[in-house]
Amino acid sequence: MAPPAQLKQVGEYVWELPVSFKAGMRVPARIFGTEKLVQEMDEGVFNQVTNVATLPGIQKYSYCMPDGHWGYGFPIGGVAAFDLETGVISPGGIGFDFIS
Repeated sequence: MAPPAQLKQVGEYVWELPVSFKAGMRVPARIFGTEKLVQEMDEGVFNQVTNVATLPGIQKYSYCMPDGHWGYGFPIGGVAAFDLETGVISPGGIGFDFIS
């Protein structure tokens, strides 16, 4: 599946979905990776990284690193910073992508 049409390259390895991509987004969503990596990311990554961008108190961007793939809440490889006073605490922010 191809990435969303609204995904724009804003740096050599930086891609961005604007706040207009999904209702309620407070900040843009940024994805780091080569074009090949971004092209191979599943739809869940784009959905989850933009969902994170809607959370109260989020600061600047919702990020997804090059290892991004569908997770539980945040995409695996997802990162976000939140305001201490207005932000959220998310115990399920990451997925269960580990080997024991």
